[in-house]
Amino acid sequence: MSEGRWIFVLILQILFIANTTGSTGDRSQFYSLCLSKCRDNNCVGDEDFKVQPSVSLRMLLWSCKEDCSYSCTWETVNYFTSHGLKVPQFHGKWPFIRIFGCQEPASVIFSLLNLCAHVTMYWKFKRKLRPNEPMFYIWTYFSMICIHGWFWSSVFHARDTSFTEVMDYSSAFVMVLTLLYCMLLRITYKNNRIFAVITSGYLSTLYTHLSHLWSGDINYDYNMKFNVVIGFLTFIITMIWWHRNRKRLSYIYLIGWFNVLTVLVTILEVADFSPIFWVFDAHSLWHASTAPLTVLLYRFMIADCSYLRIYYSKLTLDIDHHIR
Repeated sequence: MSEGRWIFVLILQILFIANTTGSTGDRSQFYSLCLSKCRDNNCVGDEDFKVQPSVSLRMLLWSCKEDCSYSCTWETVNYFTSHGLKVPQFHGKWPFIRIFGCQEPASVIFSLLNLCAHVTMYWKFKRKLRPNEPMFYIWTYFSMICIHGWFWSSVFHARDTSFTEVMDYSSAFVMVLTLLYCMLLRITYKNNRIFAVITSGYLSTLYTHLSHLWSGDINYDYNMKFNVVIGFLTFIITMIWWHRNRKRLSYIYLIGWFNVLTVLVTILEVADFSPIFWVFDAHSLWHASTAPLTVLLYRFMIADCSYLRIYYSKLTLDIDHHIR
């Protein structure tokens, strides 16, 4: 089978293999009985508490029903482990200790770390380059997308609601797609016809996927697999460009290492283990590992914009010299 067919088969597998695992914790009878008892004792309806909750719960808009779910999660975990059973998952997720009302505190902190990394490096990008530099506004757009995405990642991991979930998933998709878009524009720089085709495809994919995501036609598993496919294409295209230009562009190793390390740390996303100290899971450690890689990407962006300015300035000077 040719290499192209292997890649096609891999993409099909990523997109269409379904997730068959369930959550034993929230399906257990112990959890259901605990939840029913907690609501009867502590709640007025699903939303209101009989006794006023802590400030952190009120600030993060926890309902009584959700608080009961959290309390019964840990009672169920204690029941399982005391009977020699494995720690169960609940609604597809591992149990986490809630800190100041935040459901996944490590992921919140590391998402904020990524947010700060993008803000800090973008200001460095702006200080070193002028707005009239080649690719300046394209990479600025990418930076704004990433800052927006990591903000919603922080919010979602603090409070998992249907709205914050869709905002996080859609923002993650836009970040992955926009990086591919920006790299394609860089590789085909100054080709106006290809620019129009790439931009049209980008906007069409963006609109179609987001509309399906917001309408509920696309679930988390499909969205994540689609992100993997886009990331895979970005990796392949960028590494081919790196290979062809590695001897000509001295700084291009930055984007090469960014790609390779991004693939390596993404392995954490497929790991599945109960949280260390009930705080650090594979997903939060993945968030922690992506923050330092931001430096490599922005260093490439700064160096590449500077190179393009010098290259096209020299080209213009050479043309003027021949005209004269």
